[in-house]
Amino acid sequence: MTENLLQQHSTMQKKTIIEFHDVHVTYRNRNRESLTGFSLNVKQGEFVVLTGKSGCGKTTVTRCINSLIPNFFDAELRGEVFVGGLDIKTASMRDISRRVGSVFQDPRSQFFTLHVRSELAFPSENYGIERHLMQKQIKKTVQDLHLNTLLTRSIFTLSSGEKQKVAVASVYALEPDIYVFDEPSANLDKTGTDQLLAVLSILKAKGHTVIIAEHKLAYLKELLDRVVFIEDGQGKEEFSGRDFFAKPDRWFRDKGLRHFDGSALRPAANELPQKAETQAPLLQAVAISFGYKRGKPILNGISLSAYRGEITGIMGKNGVGKSTLLRVLMGLEKQHRGEILLEGKPAGTKVRMQNSFYVMQDVDYQLFAPSVWEEMLLGCKESPSIVAKAEEYLRFFHLESYKEAHPAALSGGQKQRLAIALAGMRNAKILFLDEPTSGLDGENMAKVSELIRKLAQEGRCIFVISHDYEFAINTFDKIFSLEEDGRLTHLSFDNNATECSTQK
Repeated sequence: MTENLLQQHSTMQKKTIIEFHDVHVTYRNRNRESLTGFSLNVKQGEFVVLTGKSGCGKTTVTRCINSLIPNFFDAELRGEVFVGGLDIKTASMRDISRRVGSVFQDPRSQFFTLHVRSELAFPSENYGIERHLMQKQIKKTVQDLHLNTLLTRSIFTLSSGEKQKVAVASVYALEPDIYVFDEPSANLDKTGTDQLLAVLSILKAKGHTVIIAEHKLAYLKELLDRVVFIEDGQGKEEFSGRDFFAKPDRWFRDKGLRHFDGSALRPAANELPQKAETQAPLLQAVAISFGYKRGKPILNGISLSAYRGEITGIMGKNGVGKSTLLRVLMGLEKQHRGEILLEGKPAGTKVRMQNSFYVMQDVDYQLFAPSVWEEMLLGCKESPSIVAKAEEYLRFFHLESYKEAHPAALSGGQKQRLAIALAGMRNAKILFLDEPTSGLDGENMAKVSELIRKLAQEGRCIFVISHDYEFAINTFDKIFSLEEDGRLTHLSFDNNATECSTQK
């Protein structure tokens, strides 16, 4: 008890390092505010998590802290934001970025060099730090963050978790006071998440201020001091870490947040696997192998069968080749050995592509139209039924108010939902989805699961790559894990754990 009182007293004595006072932010070409009278104070050394439904304003808060708003994004800012005593409206990005280190959801977007060693040096070189001081700080960074095994590696050979670690290290070398993360675990497997957690633990132990906008919260349970729940651009509620995680499951569901207790999850009731056994496979792969030039084989003698109305999950470590498997199955890549059959007949790459629709992990690469509505109708022959279908999907994903918005102006979660709605608009027999719940809150994760099951019931054959256990256990009919030797292992659900287990 005395120890807790001392900790509370210590926190009270620390100075406020981030201040938001009645902040309003409106992005250009949007008819609604992203932040509406938002206020927040963060003290030095606090570990604060921002959470809420997709599009609630979490990312906008982080963009104010690192001054990307107003210095980069075209947005109107009203109210006051002070970071480290600096007013973000008048301070230069150079001054703010010496105090704030930013790590984005996709660390590739912030890399400038080809190798880990040069990447660690780049920010310091950019600020003109003297060579001997820079080398000293890089050495300290390598020691503090345990980067010795990565130092000589190429950026391109790193796993997603290792890339996040290097992204943190590159800003750590500048010794900022504040670290801002935007959904850092969204695309990470368990190994990558553990690596991220280890780095965050070091930052907290060294007394840095950490702000994380995040949907997946369970891995942060032992670190966070405070949770700020944001709704419609406002800070609705704040909780201590202990009080937040003590909430019942129903509270999280009502708030549209993700569950924490994996043992409470159960596979969705579905009889499709038994029904599928009486059908002929829609897609069948027979001993297929594939590898890129001068590299080891990525796929090694893989055989599988997939049926109409069946949802097949593909899991495995980051970088093991899951996306490559989907690209080969759909015909974007041609297998080196083996055969792929469609409805019992050998099918070349062109035939497979004609019968497939692909939702990429980075959906920015497949959004082309100048508005959400035009994107929904792109490639479709317009008719009353198609228009009604498009409106139904937009309502389902709460995107109806964004019909006239440019897809690039949507949040990451909104773009993800739009891309999945596009999959529903197409009449493809086979759908391939790569990490469809990346960046989604609990409510929208459930909506994606519901839509995928609905599309399967229409007779589609669906393949989904995911690291999202909560989503997987409620969606997939069967799961395979792609191993590092390029082979598939069939997995079964373990309802008393938070992972899938190998089926013997």
